[in-house]
Amino acid sequence: MRLDLNLIAVLEAIMLERNVTRAASSLAMSQPAVSNALRRARKLTKDQLFLKTATGVEPTSRMLAMWPELHRSLTAIRASFAPDDFDPASGSTSFRIAITDSLAMEAVSAIALKLEAASPRARVSFAVHTHEASLDAIDRGTLDCAVGMFASLPREVHVQSLRTDRYVCVMRSGHELAQGLTLDQFTAASHVLVTPSGLGLGLVDGWLSLTGRTRTIAVVVNHFADALRIVSGSDLLTCVPLGFYLGPWRTIAGESGLVVCDLPFETEKLLYKLIWHERLHTNPAHQWFRASRRVRITFG
Repeated sequence: MRLDLNLIAVLEAIMLERNVTRAASSLAMSQPAVSNALRRARKLTKDQLFLKTATGVEPTSRMLAMWPELHRSLTAIRASFAPDDFDPASGSTSFRIAITDSLAMEAVSAIALKLEAASPRARVSFAVHTHEASLDAIDRGTLDCAVGMFASLPREVHVQSLRTDRYVCVMRSGHELAQGLTLDQFTAASHVLVTPSGLGLGLVDGWLSLTGRTRTIAVVVNHFADALRIVSGSDLLTCVPLGFYLGPWRTIAGESGLVVCDLPFETEKLLYKLIWHERLHTNPAHQWFRASRRVRITFG
């Protein structure tokens, strides 16, 4: 069976974009040409590979099984032909990064603006970060790097420490607990929980469980800013990273009438990390993106 390598590039583009029109644009091809290539790939594999949805396409189980090796192979082929260095002034490439919510408010705009100035032909795409989703996307090759808190990582993933932080408890300034917070008061109060997925509990609940206690969760939100807005107008409490409260939140809210208290039980420091897959470790463009002081925001 003769295999046109262009078909693999088309499949990769459709897999990354999940939309035939956008895939054609990213490849600088016409949509009919991409559709024709997809038909030939379907004939070769005897599988539909992608099924239509309301917003584009989704891969079949066969395509999902093919994807890891297909993407790794294309990345290796490109790397073998890539120049030994990357010229940001003329280089044209894409960077895909997921950033945890507590850093995204300051990092997304800073990275986008700095990249536009330093490498005008480059493109950056931001994704919503959750622990599981980011690790899965980095493994599949649909994400280049991620910033978050990762307790354990696969062997093929590289990691760089960025900054530390700690959780604090926040409430409105007129709250009856604003003058001091005991463990009994903390567990008796109702809380706003922040979790990107909207499921499960958070780090604070894990630390609290070591004391044999639990807390009452009244509201679950996806973003720290939403939690702080809720507690500013209620008697609910929330726990957020201190760096987020003192940085991005103060920037958008100014004097919001909130009070910060230390958590009344033992906790660990938060360690933010930048992670990326082995397949991109020596890629010149991605090395520049990860290391460039002109692009990377200063995390701390």
